[in-house]
Amino acid sequence: MLASLLVLSVVLGAIGSTNAQNNSSPELPDVLDRSTIEGLGNNSLFNRWRPISHFSAPAGWMNDPCGMMYDPTRDTYHLHYQWHPHHINWGNISWGHAISQDLVTWTDVGGWENGNAQSIVTGKNGSYNGLGIFSGSALPINLTGGEDGTLLAFYTSVSFLPTNWKIPYENGTETQSIAISTDGGETWEQYENNPIISAPPEGWNVTGWRDPFVEAWPEMDAVLGQEEPHYYSVFGSGIKDIGPRIPFYSAPASDLTNWTFLGALWEPSANESLGSVLETGTYAFNFEVSNFFSLTDIDGDVHYYVLMGTEGGNTTFHPRQQWGLWNEGIVSRRENGSARFTPVAGGAIDSGLLYAVASFNDTKNNRRVQWGWANEDLNDFFTQQGFQGAFALPREMYVMKATGLVNLDGALTTLGNNRVTEHEDGTFTAWTLAARPLPEVVSGIRNGTSQQNYASNGTTSESSIIGQGSSHMQLTATFRNFTGPAGLTIAASPGSEEYTNIWWDPLNYTVNVDRSSSSSIENVAQNYTVIGYFYPYTHQRGGTEDVVMDIFIDGSLVELYINDRFWLTTRIYPGRTDSVGFGPFVAEGATVEISRISAWTNTSNIFPDRPLNSSSELVFDTAEQTNNYTWWPGN
Repeated sequence: MLASLLVLSVVLGAIGSTNAQNNSSPELPDVLDRSTIEGLGNNSLFNRWRPISHFSAPAGWMNDPCGMMYDPTRDTYHLHYQWHPHHINWGNISWGHAISQDLVTWTDVGGWENGNAQSIVTGKNGSYNGLGIFSGSALPINLTGGEDGTLLAFYTSVSFLPTNWKIPYENGTETQSIAISTDGGETWEQYENNPIISAPPEGWNVTGWRDPFVEAWPEMDAVLGQEEPHYYSVFGSGIKDIGPRIPFYSAPASDLTNWTFLGALWEPSANESLGSVLETGTYAFNFEVSNFFSLTDIDGDVHYYVLMGTEGGNTTFHPRQQWGLWNEGIVSRRENGSARFTPVAGGAIDSGLLYAVASFNDTKNNRRVQWGWANEDLNDFFTQQGFQGAFALPREMYVMKATGLVNLDGALTTLGNNRVTEHEDGTFTAWTLAARPLPEVVSGIRNGTSQQNYASNGTTSESSIIGQGSSHMQLTATFRNFTGPAGLTIAASPGSEEYTNIWWDPLNYTVNVDRSSSSSIENVAQNYTVIGYFYPYTHQRGGTEDVVMDIFIDGSLVELYINDRFWLTTRIYPGRTDSVGFGPFVAEGATVEISRISAWTNTSNIFPDRPLNSSSELVFDTAEQTNNYTWWPGN
């Protein structure tokens, strides 16, 4: 019974003081409704649903993570982002910039006010980068591959808009360019011979050609027989009416302006899927923000992976036009000296709204770290909120190897999340891409929280609210022996006017986030149930693994992790400030055993130098200016 859940420990820390706001905000009622919000001014809801424990821009619109790197010369991490600082919609995209010493707390380079945190900005109207600084990557090296304190940013420069995979591609829209910093990222200058790559591959009728991902890659040097160390780059792209593509380029480390096209890494058909769409997603029609890297497992074996954002493959259970996926593949050398990637496993890098997932090699800690962009799910009230977008927590990716598995129902060996080998004794070994929030980041945002632990006396068949948290918190729960759908209820109000149910269903291996009652505000946001696929391992000795749910609630942002193999990011917008209750959820007729629930309340602000209200004045432009995409006057 749920009533048997007992509080084991209560307050373990004190809540730190908050920063002063930079300007006054209206006194908001504890219960918001649509008519009240409609009468509010710009930025009046700035702090109502704003994440504080996740990375975000000071204000305005933000999207893709860019230019992530560790600078060993200055022992500093850099993170850039696509930014439109005085608008709540996409447009005039430049890069914003923040730095950190520990990946926990961040400082805006140039300051948080106005657009001061902009780093790499558009050029003059009509120039090769006059209409946009699209996404890209960064490295702590100079143009000849040396480490002397120089920082290089590789990005897509844009001179024509609009561009979209659905419409014909205008030649010259996108080129690839470099920006250089010699002062630790405080200022950036354009490379004098930009662009360094001026056109998509010859003969390709592209759907897009952008977002350079550049890294050194010794394993690829070995595959291609390169005697001199090379850097490699991939882009997001596609060929109209044929399928998405990842163009592949290389440059000698001694000259990072001299790039050679090596062909497409692999050639999926339009809207093709590796396995079942539920388990593996769809490649759709165009790739964006592609990554290609290798990871080594515990045995020292190398595994090759791609990350890519796919456009246009929406389904009934994933209605969004964009989807972030991962694939593992076999890499071989083509006869022409290029590389071929043949997928053998894959799935969603996030089953919710996280997109543009990019990674970097954290050389300080010898690990690969990813960041991803979480858009909003609001239907209205963007100006009242005054910003859009945040990043999920940074996640370490690694190869998970599981041995001694049994294939009870055949689902282990489907072409999907796991690369599987069968042994003579009938057991299986599975390898899959795993990811977990960086442990120091989790510890960092817990600093100063109040912790509560609850233990269960056994199996339960009832749902209940067992604790009161906050709109910035972490929940962890361990489940086993499901007979039907079960999980957690979060963001519940005392009278059940608002709540969000999260459950795993053992009948179809789906994870569900039911948002139909997440907000009492009429039509404030998307409220469909977000669905993903999670298949637990069953061991020959030990049975089926526990299902461990780890949930981070941060304003409107909700992140769900399960067993390091499932990730789902979504949004909720409760209308009530008292919608902070949580507890077990068990569907009618089902039972589940819950061994422990833990809660950390009031996670910390990761931008301590930025006031909680860092809103900026919103600037509005005429329809003529915004519709032809040429209104940005440059510097």
